[in-house]
Amino acid sequence: MSVEALLTFVVAAFLVSLLFVLLGMLLSHKRVKRTKVLTFECGQKPFEWRMLQFPVQYFPYLLIYVVYAVISILVLVSLFYVFEVPDALMRVTVFLAILAFSSIFVSINLKRLVQRV
Repeated sequence: MSVEALLTFVVAAFLVSLLFVLLGMLLSHKRVKRTKVLTFECGQKPFEWRMLQFPVQYFPYLLIYVVYAVISILVLVSLFYVFEVPDALMRVTVFLAILAFSSIFVSINLKRLVQRV
C-alpha cells in the first residue's frame, strides 16, 4: 500500500465523518424535549430525576471493555508478528501469558475496588 493511498483514505474518512456530523446538526430538531434528556435504564423509567446521562456504576465495565479491546488489538498484532518472524514465538507467548495473568488478577480483585462519585 502506498503512502498516497493511505493519506487519501485518511483525508476522505475525515471529510465524510465531518460531513455526516454537519448534516446531523443541520437536520436535527433544535428544540430539546423532556423525554429526550431523561435517563433510560433497561427499559424502565429511572427512580429519581437526575441530569446525569451515564450511570456511574457502569463506568468500571466501560474501562474493562476498553482494556480488553486494546488487548485484542495487541494479540492480533502479535500474531501477525509471529507469522512474519517465527523465532519470536517465545516472546509473544510470554507477552500473552503476562496479559492473561494480569487480567485474571484484575478480575479477581475487581470487587474490592471502591467506586466513588
